[in-house]
Amino acid sequence: MDSIDSQQFLTNVATNIVEDSAKNAWNKIKKFFKDLDTKDSIRYKTAYEKYLINTKQKVSKIKTIIYRRAPKDLYSFYECIGVRYNGNTINTENINDILKVGNKIIVTGTGGVGKSILFKHLFLNTVAETEYIPVLIELRSFNIYDVKDISIYTAIYKCLVDNGFELSEEYFEYSLREGAYIIFFDGYDEVNRDKTEKITSEIKALSEKYGENKFFISSRPSEEFIGWNDFCEVETLKLNKQQALNLVKKLEFDEVVKDTFYKELDRTLYDKYESFASNPLLLNIMLLTFQKHASIPERLNDFYDEAFVTLFNVHDATKDSYVRDIRSGLGCEDFKLVFSYICFKSYFNGEFQFSESRIRFYIQQAKEKFDRFNFTVENFQEDLTQSVCMLVKEGGTYRFSHRSFQEYFAAWYTCKLVDDVQAKLLLNWIQESDSVFSDSYFTMLFDLQSEKVNKIILCPILKEVKKLYLQYGFSIDLLNILFKGMKFTKRLNGEEMRYSTSLTIKNQYLCYGLMLNNRKR
Repeated sequence: MDSIDSQQFLTNVATNIVEDSAKNAWNKIKKFFKDLDTKDSIRYKTAYEKYLINTKQKVSKIKTIIYRRAPKDLYSFYECIGVRYNGNTINTENINDILKVGNKIIVTGTGGVGKSILFKHLFLNTVAETEYIPVLIELRSFNIYDVKDISIYTAIYKCLVDNGFELSEEYFEYSLREGAYIIFFDGYDEVNRDKTEKITSEIKALSEKYGENKFFISSRPSEEFIGWNDFCEVETLKLNKQQALNLVKKLEFDEVVKDTFYKELDRTLYDKYESFASNPLLLNIMLLTFQKHASIPERLNDFYDEAFVTLFNVHDATKDSYVRDIRSGLGCEDFKLVFSYICFKSYFNGEFQFSESRIRFYIQQAKEKFDRFNFTVENFQEDLTQSVCMLVKEGGTYRFSHRSFQEYFAAWYTCKLVDDVQAKLLLNWIQESDSVFSDSYFTMLFDLQSEKVNKIILCPILKEVKKLYLQYGFSIDLLNILFKGMKFTKRLNGEEMRYSTSLTIKNQYLCYGLMLNNRKR
C-alpha cells in the first residue's frame, strides 16, 4: 500500500469510528434527558444524530496554509500533539486521559502550535470515547457583538439548535444541570480587548453554575489565568522530530519537493531550526519556502518575510506554474507596505477579526495613507483572501490566516516610524496591553531593530535607574520608586514595615528588554 493509499485508509478508519459512534450516541446521552415520553425520545434521538452529522462536517474538514483551496479531512494529516501538566506529559489521542486532570481545563500554547486543530480532534473524540455531548464555540465569533448582547449560555444553546439538536430550552437547562456537555471554547486570545472582561465573567459564571459539565479553553499563555482558580492549565507540547517528519509525510504536496525536504528535515533541518520545525504552522511554511528557495532563513523575522513573498508569488500546481493574478495591481513590496499598515492599525486597536465593513475601513485607511498607489478597496480585499491568503473569510467575518502574520507586519511597520513616535507608541501600548509577554510582537520588533529599541527605550530607563541609585543608594526608598504592587519589608526598631508596590510601566519594559537581551546571548 503506497503512502497516499495508507493515509486514505487511516482517514477512513477515523471517519468510520466517528460515524459508528454517532449512530449509538443517543443511547450514551439519553440518561441526561429523563422523563422523555416515547415520541420525544425518538424525536430527540433523530435530532441529536443530525447535530452530530452537521457538526462533524464542519469540524472534520479544515483549510490550512498548504490546503488553501479546498478543505481537507483533519485526520488525513493530523499529528496528535501532547500536553504537559505538573511536569507530566499527557497523550491527547483519547480525551479521557486529559479529563483525569479535572473538569475545567485551560489549554495554552504559542501561535501555530495547533490548539484549534487539537480542539477539533477532541470534539470528534468526545463522540467516539465518552458519554457526553460536545459543543465547540469559537470565541472570536463574539467580536462582532455589542458587549451587552454577549451570552455564553445562549451561544451554546444556539449552537445546538442551529446544527439540528432542537431541544426545548427546558430540557437544555436540565441537561446542563445534569452535566451532559463537554464545552470547548476555542481562541480566548482572539477575543477583542473590549469583549474580554464580559467573555471571562460569562465563562466563569457558567462553569460555576453548571460545574458538572467539562470545560476546555484554548489560548496563548497569559498571566490572567493565574486568577482562574477553578481551572487547571495544561501546556501544549511542540512537535518532536519524529512527529514533524510524520506530519510532512502526510501532507499532499509536490512529491519530489516533499521527499527532498523530508530527508533534509531528518538530516539537519529539524535540529538546526527546531523553533520552526516543532511548530505545525511554521513547519508548513518551511515546506512552502523550501519549495521556492531550497533553503530556510536563519532568523524568525526573515522567515516570516520570506513566507509572505512565497505566498504572494505562490504557483498554482494545477495550472502549470501559472502565477495567480494580483487584482490590486501592486507589486510585492508595495502590497506588503499597505498590508503592514493594516496589521499595525488593527493590532494596536486590539482587533484580530473583522466584519465586512471593518476590513474595508482598514483598507480604505491604508489607501488614503498611501495615496500614490492606485488600487480599489474591493480588489485589495480579494487579494488578501484569494491571492495572498493573509486573511481567511468565514461567513461574514475575516480573520488572519494566523495572528503571527499580524504581529510580524505590525512590528515591521513600527520600524518605519521615527524614534519619538515609536517611543510614545510603545510606552502607551505597554500601559494598556496585557499581552506584552504572550505576543510575539515585541520580540519581533526587537529582532528587527534591537539597537533602536535599546536607544529609545532601554537606555533612557537605565539612565533614570542610575540617577535614582546615585540619589538613594540601594534602599527601600529606591525600590518604592522603581516598583509598585510587589511587597518589600524593612525593620524599624524591631518592627516590620511593609511596602505594597507593583512594577511600573517603564520598568516592565526594562525587565522585558533585559529578558530579550538575555535570550539573544
